[in-house]
Amino acid sequence: MSVGAVLVAGAAVWLAEIWAARVRENVEATLSNVVMLVIIMVGGPALAVVASCGALPAFVPRIRDRFALRMAFNFGQYALAALVSAVVFEQLVRVTDAQFVSPWFLLAVVAASVVYSLANHLLVAGVVALSSSERFWGALRSIGASLLMQVPYVGIALLAVVILRTATPWALLFMAVPTLIARHGLLAVQRLDESYDRLVRGFVKTIEVKDLYTRGHSERVAELSVHVAEELGVPYDQRRLTRYAALLHDVGKVGVPLCIINKPGPLDDDEFGQMKQHPSIGAEILRDIDFLEPAIDIVRFHHERLDGGGYPHGIDEAGLSDIVRIVTAVDAFDAMTSTRSYRRALSVAAAVDELRRCTGTQFDPRMVEALARVVDRIDWQPTTEFASAEHLHGQEIPLGTAEERLAGGGMT
Repeated sequence: MSVGAVLVAGAAVWLAEIWAARVRENVEATLSNVVMLVIIMVGGPALAVVASCGALPAFVPRIRDRFALRMAFNFGQYALAALVSAVVFEQLVRVTDAQFVSPWFLLAVVAASVVYSLANHLLVAGVVALSSSERFWGALRSIGASLLMQVPYVGIALLAVVILRTATPWALLFMAVPTLIARHGLLAVQRLDESYDRLVRGFVKTIEVKDLYTRGHSERVAELSVHVAEELGVPYDQRRLTRYAALLHDVGKVGVPLCIINKPGPLDDDEFGQMKQHPSIGAEILRDIDFLEPAIDIVRFHHERLDGGGYPHGIDEAGLSDIVRIVTAVDAFDAMTSTRSYRRALSVAAAVDELRRCTGTQFDPRMVEALARVVDRIDWQPTTEFASAEHLHGQEIPLGTAEERLAGGGMT
């Protein structure tokens, strides 16, 4: 193992890491699988482990807190996955007496790739499960989605080794094209997710421009709903759905008259009847947007109750998913802890007590207790700000109660 080989291998690993693409929060997919497979096939376990050090400089900009702990984990994960996969490859080649590019050799390459990816995913899923409320198998499922994207890399790595063994190393420059194509695939997934986020936030801005008294409400409901989902161990994909649905739960308000949306006081029966249609309007707005299809029922049912006394459809608990129940509880909590034109915000403790009083009929007790734990842990505070002082009409805000909102149906 020469110094030159170590430097080249380390540099290749570093380049693979700085070209990482995000596939979910705090999880990135890289081209390191290609690079590490080439190193394993050419240099063996020792070079693979040493070359793992090349990833360290790429980790530094991504690590914001617990620097030493995260750095140690990232390096350990890299080195362990490289070592295990290299040993598997070496032993399979030795036991089968595989010749270069023979069927047994190809099997050894595929096995090394699978072991390398699995080792990385198992380690990451383990640390995600330990550092959050997400269960191990849920974390593994959500992270493992990127495993399928690694399959084409086996062919790319094998082609690189063939070039190294049968032609000049400079011929590896021709590998730039398929490698960049593979990276483009990862980035395309990342950009698609980002475009989804921008579209959802565009909807939210549309709502909040119209609704003066609940500016920031959708963001707060989304933030708290995701916290509650994490507290309950909901898998990543469902947490992502929770966030989208919570951000968009009031999108139907764009179909409610502005004079009702911004009325400085409680709604009368006719006005409330129109307001009760906003969940159905919201579901209709989202109907033709494919990636938001799973969120439609959450938007449609977020004002329903377990006892069937909600609106607009009056369905009971049998038709309400866990995510609907989370968003329903958090939506009510934020409404109670936000100052409105006709009442001041309730304290967090008073709002939680009111939610508990209504469990079993309106709210799911599991969601309410999870929400109570979350707001206590993160020290959530009531929202008292308005869009501007002029919207108060120069009047003192009267005190009100959560019961008035629950009985009057004005919890929006």
